[in-house]
Parts: sequence; structure tokens; C-alpha cells
Amino acid sequence: MTALLDASGVSVAFSGILALDDVSVSVQAGERVGLIGPNGAGKTTLFNCLLGILRPDSGRVTLNGVDVGGWPVHRRARAGMGRTFQRVELFSDTTVREHLLIAERVRNGTGAFWKDLVGLGRPRPEEVAASEEVLELLGIAELAAKPVESLSLGQSRLVEVGRALMTGPQILLLDEPSSGLDRDETQALAATLRAVQDSKGYAVLLVEHDVSLVADFTERAYVLDSGALIAGGATGDVLADPAVRRAYLGSFEVS
Repeated sequence: MTALLDASGVSVAFSGILALDDVSVSVQAGERVGLIGPNGAGKTTLFNCLLGILRPDSGRVTLNGVDVGGWPVHRRARAGMGRTFQRVELFSDTTVREHLLIAERVRNGTGAFWKDLVGLGRPRPEEVAASEEVLELLGIAELAAKPVESLSLGQSRLVEVGRALMTGPQILLLDEPSSGLDRDETQALAATLRAVQDSKGYAVLLVEHDVSLVADFTERAYVLDSGALIAGGATGDVLADPAVRRAYLGSFEVS
């Protein structure tokens, strides 16, 4: 079976120092896959190769079996790769609904989405309907008219996920979604993400430091350490691997 997203033999060096060394990962349609590792393991570098932010020195990345190595970020996004950021990055001076409508305009490539910010363009009924569906899916419909600057961090995370969902992704790449959240907020985010994924059926690749979130949310996991892949397989088996525990200095427990 052809993987939805596949990275094969990816290597990247910066100033002669290997950041990734022959790394291969794959995600099937509808899967929830984790990517973990200690600081400096190469997780962000691999993520950037998948998204097209960075071009690997060797190896290739495919989406639905198509080599996307020469594709820019926006083309990969329109082909079905949605993403969130480790640091929340929302458009300022917009409401939550406007934020999602901007994402819808970007997806459709109208080139006129900034008009919404200055009141010069009215959203079409289908755009409004798409934004309302995402708001309902994420359980944040009551926040639709709120300025994004007034949101809590947990709410902002959901809006960022909503922005990614507006692109109609086949796969959602989540970059440290629990960063800055407490345990209750993290568990609530995981529950929402699982419910939305069950509804829409997209795949998820989760880059995360929170091992408990990875254990609770993902079906399979990969572990990077010093740029090399040291484990991959069913999440429970991976987290029990002695090499993985050594990479984390034996400091985590899965509850």
C-alpha cells in the first residue's frame, strides 16, 4: 500500500554536521503517528523537510506516491498538507471567524483575502459555511466573534488547528501542540483532535515533547536521537524500548 506521506533516506547537514542521517518515516491515510526525541534530535529539521521549508541533501519526500521534493510550501499545502506551529502564529486584528475565512481564501487562491481585514470584501456563503463547520467541529463556535488577541493559549491552539483544517488537509502536521499548556488543557486538546480526526478521517503526524500525549493520542511512533532514527513501531512498544528510555535519560513514565 502506498503511504499517504513518505520520507525515505532523508539526510541534512549544516556546516558539515549531520542534523538528519538517512531517516525514513511514513504515515498511512487516517493514521495518528508520533515523532518524538530529546532536544536537538532533528525533529524540527525533518518536519521542515516534509513541509518544503527545507530541502534535504539526500532522500525524497512523497505525498500519495508523488515526489514533492521540488514543490514549494504553498503547493504542498494545497495538495493536502496542513500544519500548525510550535509557537502560536495567528493573524492579528481579526476575529476567530475572520481568521478562518482568511485561511479559506488562501486555500482557494483568490488573492483577495486581505480585503476582509479592511472591510472591502464580503465572504461568500460557502466560505461562511466552511468556517462555521470547523468552529462547530472544534467546539469553539461561541468564540467566533472574539478577537484572536483575547483568547487563552489553549483556545489559540484550537484556532490554529482550525486554520489548518480550513485547507482541507489529507494529513495534519502538528508541531508541539501541547507547548505551554497544562495537563488538563493538553488532555482536552487531545480529545478534541481525536474527535475531529474521527469525523474527518485525515491523518496526523504529531511532533511532540509530551510523551504522555503521544502515548494517549498516537497509534505508531518514531523516535529520533542525534539525527538518527532509533525506534519505530506501535507506540506502546516504542515507548517501552530500552534505547528510547536511554535517549530520554530514563526520566519519563507513561500513565
